[in-house]
Amino acid sequence: MSSDFKIDIPFDTKPPRLKELVNKALMGEVWIRDTPFGPVTDSMIVANKFGLTHHNVLRAISKVHDELDDNSKLKIDDNFIESHYMAGPLGREKKTRKVDITEFGLVLLLLYLNSPKARQISAEILYRFFVLKTYVTGLSESQIGAIRGYYRKRIKS
Repeated sequence: MSSDFKIDIPFDTKPPRLKELVNKALMGEVWIRDTPFGPVTDSMIVANKFGLTHHNVLRAISKVHDELDDNSKLKIDDNFIESHYMAGPLGREKKTRKVDITEFGLVLLLLYLNSPKARQISAEILYRFFVLKTYVTGLSESQIGAIRGYYRKRIKS
């Protein structure tokens, strides 16, 4: 009995960053700069990439705040950073709200966006995490310890 199901090797030497997974699914860069929290995009770029109105993206961000702000470990305010830009006719520009979004913030926001592209990216991220879990499950205790040590050194530097 043959099966068409196959698991692609998701990474050669290291797990991909969320940024890489999102970029692969979006087929283009969404990140505008690096910050202490990692790469950041903004609500206007997300709206454009997902074919949504900026108002709908801001409403989804508000839902994230309303539903998840009580969970202190998620640090919602660190992952959704209020910002502004000037918009309108020349000479009559006004300050308009936008939100800068970190990698983790974008993954949370995917849960609240009603878009086929958002579901595609969410499915890809979940698939990669399950493959990573399978990979880590097959490691010995000493191999897991070596990985922990490697990342501890990277965090300290």
